Amino acid sequence: MIGEELGISFGTAILVLIALYFVIKWAVKNGIEEAYEDITKKRSGRRY
Repeated sequence: MIGEELGISFGTAILVLIALYFVIKWAVKNGIEEAYEDITKKRSGRRY
């Protein structure tokens, strides 16, 4: 298995993957919220 070649156990690999999942989820959520704020600011700036 790849984990054995890298010298990490299965449990450690699972913990790293779970942590990576939450970091990516948090980054995507913040990016979407920031983009949404930018879009709404641009729209509120120009009134029709």
